[in-house]
Amino acid sequence: MAQKKDSKAYGVYKNIIILTNVEVHAKRDLATVKTFGPINVKIFSTGVDAIDYLADNPVDLVFCDSTLDDMSGIKFAQIVRKNMSGRPLPIIMVTLENRKDHVLDSIAAGCIGYILRPYSLDTFEKYLILANQLDSYPEIEEMELQEAKEMVERGNFDEAIEAFEELISYQDEAQKYYDMGCQFMVQGKYGKAIVSFKKAVKINDLFAEAYKGLADAYKGKGNMDACKKFLKKAAEVHAQFDRLEETKAMFIEILKYEADTPNPFNSLGVNLRKQGDYPGAIHAYKQALELTPNDENIYFNMAKALYFMGKLEEASSAVDMSLKMNPEFREANKLYQRIHGKPWTPIMGKAARPRPIAEGVKESAKDLDP
Repeated sequence: MAQKKDSKAYGVYKNIIILTNVEVHAKRDLATVKTFGPINVKIFSTGVDAIDYLADNPVDLVFCDSTLDDMSGIKFAQIVRKNMSGRPLPIIMVTLENRKDHVLDSIAAGCIGYILRPYSLDTFEKYLILANQLDSYPEIEEMELQEAKEMVERGNFDEAIEAFEELISYQDEAQKYYDMGCQFMVQGKYGKAIVSFKKAVKINDLFAEAYKGLADAYKGKGNMDACKKFLKKAAEVHAQFDRLEETKAMFIEILKYEADTPNPFNSLGVNLRKQGDYPGAIHAYKQALELTPNDENIYFNMAKALYFMGKLEEASSAVDMSLKMNPEFREANKLYQRIHGKPWTPIMGKAARPRPIAEGVKESAKDLDP
């Protein structure tokens, strides 16, 4: 009999569903779950039965196989994500399926983890801890947010403003975790990618609430100009939040259907530029340069986005770098002429030595569309 493990790995997860149509998988998963202590576990072989159960019973966590009697595990996750209200239900895919497409589809469907069979007890425990972290993060910041809101209700507007501003000072955390998620996706570290993307989304949502709180506090002080300013900020963050989710989904699609694309960040940048999202495209190109820093095509693509934004000085610097790497780059020379009204002329002397390309990543294609 397996030794009992510390049930703290489950955190608040005491009501568990195991969803599989393979009897041996159900027995294995049940035995593993039971090593973590007294937990209420239900086993289902069909998605419909599980969804019916979810409608009337508390469930904290689902372990879902890739195939069920009536639907795929991914389809089940999509239905739950679309129709279940309240707190998102953590779903971990536990499967024999190791195709990259299936992993990416599971992430897109909202699964927070992906365990390949046969798994070790340590691997299983790792994902339980991951689920707990995702559900509670960022717990401290959320407590501080609630305290600041209560200050507004009590009329302590100055204290509330100070508390909200402290929360907002960490706003770059969302972008940091999003970038980490993209890097992990490129490296094939899907579990870490999921954690990073989920954290980015939660933090972004938190900051929107903080800006809204600032607006309420300034309204209480009678400062309507500041109130309107921070309401606008809150709307901008919510818009960024939506774009973050859409960009993540797009990135997943790029990796699925353009697995051989030299640099996925460059592909992401090109797609964002075509949608008119120039700041998003530039950010993606900067990430691309982290992987292929000696790729003249990415510098050209970045210059093009900057040019469309009217940032001619920055566009000039980027296209100049592209041409230094490849003086024969015809399209880059055309862009340089468009900016300066004259052809690019190389500066005589020793050329800068390009940095090496990251292992496993090739150079990227240039974005030639208008």
